[in-house]
Amino acid sequence: MRRAAGRPHPSPHPLTTVGGTAQPPGPPITPPATTLTDSITHQLDQLSAHLSQAGPQQAAQILQQVLDAENGILGRLTALVGTGTYVTKHHAQSGVFPAEMWLALGRTANTLHDLGLDLDEHQEVFEEIASRRSLTTSSPAATQATALVARGRRR
Repeated sequence: MRRAAGRPHPSPHPLTTVGGTAQPPGPPITPPATTLTDSITHQLDQLSAHLSQAGPQQAAQILQQVLDAENGILGRLTALVGTGTYVTKHHAQSGVFPAEMWLALGRTANTLHDLGLDLDEHQEVFEEIASRRSLTTSSPAATQATALVARGRRR
């Protein structure tokens, strides 16, 4: 059977268009960035659950690694938000993103950086607690709650 002239050959797999890109039929393809963020979110949930059940030494070890302003999760999140600031600035300058979005991300990156500096003061304490051979108390008074002191930067 011959096709009529000028008619396209029918594809055995019709394509649909998603965002201007032809996609094969079936379930939508998840972009790699979405898969990655879903995975990271899941792992953070697992870490949070693990931390909530950890003893003092393990909790100190986890927090030391998480709150490390350079190489920990906080440091990497700060860098990610900083990258987001750079990207949104570029897109705001071209008129795609609102300038308020760029400014808000910039403030967030600065705040995360400042928090990292504040928490960096406590890294040695986390390290010391995490490296103790055993946590024993010498008196019942040592097990009582101590007063918590809240400190913050003056802005």
